Amino acid sequence: MLWRLCDALQGRFLCTNSAADLNSAIDTVRTARELVPKARPEARLLAIRLASLLGMRSRPDDEQEASAVLVAAQRTVRPGSVEHAAIDFMTAALLLPHYLRHRREEDLTAAVERLERAMPVLDGEAARDRANPQHTAVMATMAGMARFHLALAHHSRQSGGPADEEAEQRIVALLAEAERLSPQTTSMAGMLHQVRALQRGLVQGESADPMAMAEQVSIGDDVPFPVATGLLGSTAGAIRAGGRLGSSGDLQALDAQIATLEAELAAPDRYEPDPATQLVTLAQCYQLRARTKGLSEDPSAGADRLRAQELATEALAAGGGSQDQARLVLGVCKLDSLHPERPDPQVLDEAVRLLRRGAGGTSLSPAMRNAARVPLAEALLARGMLVGDGDEVDEALALLTAHRDRLPPASLQHAVANSRVAAALHVRAEGTGSTEDLLHAADASRRATAAIGELSLVWAYDTALYWAEWSWRHGRTGDAAEAYLLTLRTLNQMARAQLSRAYGELVLRRRTRGLVGRAAHALTRRRRLPEAAVALESGRAVLLSAALERDLVGLTGAEHAPVRERYRRAVDRLTELEDRAQREASTQEGPPSDEAATEEELTGEEQA
Repeated sequence: MLWRLCDALQGRFLCTNSAADLNSAIDTVRTARELVPKARPEARLLAIRLASLLGMRSRPDDEQEASAVLVAAQRTVRPGSVEHAAIDFMTAALLLPHYLRHRREEDLTAAVERLERAMPVLDGEAARDRANPQHTAVMATMAGMARFHLALAHHSRQSGGPADEEAEQRIVALLAEAERLSPQTTSMAGMLHQVRALQRGLVQGESADPMAMAEQVSIGDDVPFPVATGLLGSTAGAIRAGGRLGSSGDLQALDAQIATLEAELAAPDRYEPDPATQLVTLAQCYQLRARTKGLSEDPSAGADRLRAQELATEALAAGGGSQDQARLVLGVCKLDSLHPERPDPQVLDEAVRLLRRGAGGTSLSPAMRNAARVPLAEALLARGMLVGDGDEVDEALALLTAHRDRLPPASLQHAVANSRVAAALHVRAEGTGSTEDLLHAADASRRATAAIGELSLVWAYDTALYWAEWSWRHGRTGDAAEAYLLTLRTLNQMARAQLSRAYGELVLRRRTRGLVGRAAHALTRRRRLPEAAVALESGRAVLLSAALERDLVGLTGAEHAPVRERYRRAVDRLTELEDRAQREASTQEGPPSDEAATEEELTGEEQA
């Protein structure tokens, strides 16, 4: 009766994800174990059942208890038996999540050894003819799940590192075998295939548009474990939101992901096996949105930053394997909170301390540890500029260079890393004043802007704008003209990518003050008059269009139809003029050399 009661409680938990049902199921199995003599086979079944439920709940003391229960149960069975193989599989299923949280290589090695030892036994049992087809189906499912876990272990081992063709082929073969033996693994195998494809696109440069690929990451509805469905769903949602933000600057996907995670946290009886990871994921979403809003001087950025800090602090208190990530979020939030003209030295020191400790943490995967070099370098650059410490600027540049060099040259990640290195070179050039450093920084920006291309609108805009502003300050009007043209073009694309008027206006405030005027002036100085006219008119038109569209919200009534019609005719006329100017510009000669033109060189017509 207790076994059936546990079945009912576990079944309801898998449907409702209620922590109370899971706790009741665990208590029921513990009670049943007290009633069954330890020498009976039923005692081993109860031990495996208890370990499975404790593994689902995944509290720190649960993991220790589950491991002890399985070790004790395995001592009583013969090596090579089905029961011994089943316990090997259960132990490996506990070790893999533990490795992913704490990154201890011995956990992964032990999991792989147990899975490889269990698979031949489970395969033989699944292939044996038995009168009970249900037993055969259970063994086949376990054999399929063992292969899926082994594929996951191999993927985790090489995640973020150089591609290993032999390991890749083995992962594909294991997943295919898992799906053949157990159709229940199809959705999970599909999710792992998508994650691997995304990793090859982002890290190994095998996709022309990895951000677009990230938008498509999803899981099926037939995953056999609803708890895993929820966890994978949150991960997939975060990947999709990051893909949309990175490719087009779309903030609405990030809003939706934040709303989903907040709703999950607010559920009173929702079961969460690893609350610290969920808290850190939500904190990262808030921090990313706060930084994006801050670049557009949105007043709500501060509230998002405070929420990110609150969640990261809560994750630190919760313990687990996400503490290094929580420190990184806290450090970035402190860095972003600094006033650009009056930074607080104490806050900056605290940001550097948190980021150093987080980046040096042992719980980070190799890919995450490499990514953690970036915010630490940003903090060191800020402190180096504040106190005039060239050594810290050089250390930051070394960190960014090391981060870039660990990425495949053809990847989007490498192009973004090049942009960061170029920005650091500009900072060093500002400090040294060396002509050689100035030229090196300009050349790095030119190459970075060309490399980022259309892969990421956000990074293409920021890279081109940084290059344009630096060139403008140093009188390199040829570079400034080229960079400003690219900046305006990308700004227009980002604004059009927004699905709401509010976010379109937010994008148009992203460091755009004086942008149109400087672009037109730089192009005029380079004798590119048609392009200067296009930049001036189209740039102003984009900003004016947003303002007019805001006003048109109140002009939806029939009595305002003439006003709306005149506005649309004006837009059509402007588009026609822009197209004509661009056709004329395409027939002009290319820009002259990068030597700055002086006012005396301009003709009277050009000055006019």
